Amino acid sequence: MDVGPKQNGRHSWELQPRCWICGTLVYPAVMVLMLAHFAAAQTPFDVSNPKQQKWPQAEAERIYFSTARDLAAEFKLTQLPRARFKLVLGADQNSVDMNTRELRLKQWDRYLYAEGVLRLSFDQILSSDAKMRLARRVVAESDATVHWYDTSSTSLDPWYEDPPAEHGWASPRPR
Repeated sequence: MDVGPKQNGRHSWELQPRCWICGTLVYPAVMVLMLAHFAAAQTPFDVSNPKQQKWPQAEAERIYFSTARDLAAEFKLTQLPRARFKLVLGADQNSVDMNTRELRLKQWDRYLYAEGVLRLSFDQILSSDAKMRLARRVVAESDATVHWYDTSSTSLDPWYEDPPAEHGWASPRPR
């Protein structure tokens, strides 16, 4: 590498390649390798591993992104959901804490990890209001469901009975 040309009696300290191939191929390649290295060192989620357990980071990331793709496809989302959580390895028990957004594993287990990522991702897709609307709808639908084997009802009237004339569609009153 040469020091650049003199400008006003001083050398310019810009490094210039000796040949054009070095400048057009080597520098961009080095930059790409550096960026790839830094990107590979980060996971899309936080990790706490105080017992320094071995775990397959690449597999965990594949499962994470596979979960995002599957949820996006299932719910027809325009973008991939990105669950924010902390993976805690070496926990006392396997669990998922929705409040603290922690996925706790005693040791690495790909199936428990996948289930935890799925639960955390799904929980973060819906807002609190959407969850309450869904819960109310589920309860209303369950109240409207009648099973043929349900003997708790004291009425022997058939479930397809017409409503009284003063209510609903059969009302003689003009609308």
